[in-house]
Amino acid sequence: MKDPHNQSAEAALAELQSSPNGLSAAEALLRLQQHGPNTLPEATPPTLAQLFLHQFKSPLIYVLLLAGAISLVLGEFTDAAFIFGVLVLNAVIGTVQEANAQRQAASLKSLTVPHALVLRQGEDLEINAADLVPGDVVLLETGNKVPADLRLLSANNLEIDESLLTGESLPVDKNPASLAPAQAALGDRLNMAFAGTLVTRGRGTGLCVATGRKTQLGGIANLVSGRESAKPPLLQRMERFTQVISLIVAVACAVVAA
Repeated sequence: MKDPHNQSAEAALAELQSSPNGLSAAEALLRLQQHGPNTLPEATPPTLAQLFLHQFKSPLIYVLLLAGAISLVLGEFTDAAFIFGVLVLNAVIGTVQEANAQRQAASLKSLTVPHALVLRQGEDLEINAADLVPGDVVLLETGNKVPADLRLLSANNLEIDESLLTGESLPVDKNPASLAPAQAALGDRLNMAFAGTLVTRGRGTGLCVATGRKTQLGGIANLVSGRESAKPPLLQRMERFTQVISLIVAVACAVVAA
């Protein structure tokens, strides 16, 4: 569901074909089959050796390796040692950074909850949080962790600690009646409750609008685990530049060899 914070509660319910009384058991099962379980993405973590070798998969690294090899052939051992030393140091730093990212991705699992309290056909029901689906109506109480991204339907003195996502140290006072611009920062979406955040006060109900990897927490897990392939424009330009340099070096080597 796109920009639920920019829609009224009624509009969100209508778009997800739900109601304040929640879904039927049959509809929830159908949606679970369509959307999959409400779990964060998991992958077999690479070994340190794999992470180390991965640091050499770059056109710029290939150019430097070639330069180091040429230096060896020409007897420039000092230059070759410097180049290879820089490459190894770069690989070690990259390996440490990626290993830390893998550990952070694994730690996100601890932010998920095993169970959730929902309304199904107007009746309170405790279910496995993995079985939550878009359109479910979730009940929140003090001390609960939010099990999925929710568009709040009601709130009674509801405050939520969102420091996990926003860095704000103080809990946020939630207001289901408020609307936020489509591009509003997470901390300004007062009508939303996000997966992994903590209810510090009050109670409320919320319409599940995103589960699993489609939640804000799931997006972080995707990025940390390297599942997202999008790269910053600057990095993309640098890679294109190194590809051009690689081609020039290859042509120059071919000319010299001839």
